[in-house]
Formats: sequence, structure tokens, C-alpha cells
Amino acid sequence: MRAGYGPEPAHIISKGMHKMKNLLVKLWKEEEGQDLTEYALLLVLLSLAAVGALGTLAKAINGTFTNAAGNLTT
Repeated sequence: MRAGYGPEPAHIISKGMHKMKNLLVKLWKEEEGQDLTEYALLLVLLSLAAVGALGTLAKAINGTFTNAAGNLTT
């Protein structure tokens, strides 16, 4: 409803709804966005795997340096 002008004419609303529907159909069928989304999900998965592996790697490095420090003091 337009302020002070009364309700919108039905043909204007229908035309706007038709444009919105066409835009949504175009976005749904477009494959470039899907490829980008797949790459983003792959990047997130690899990042989570790297973060998960850092804990194990940190323990291994800490053990190596602890062993080296122990060998230096004896």
C-alpha cells in the first residue's frame, strides 16, 4: 500500500511477482554459482581437516623438541 495513495493496482503487483519469479528461476538454474559453492565447501572441509591435524602435529613437534632438549642436558 502506498502511503496516501491507496492500494497498488493488481497489474503492477502481478508484474513485480512475475519478475521476481523469473529471477529466482534464473538463479536456481544457473550453474556458475553452484560451482563456486562447491569450491567454498571443499575449502571449508580442507580447513577443518588441517585444523584437526594441527593438534597431532603439535604433539609430535613438542615430543621431538622435548627429546632434543633432554639429549642436550645429558
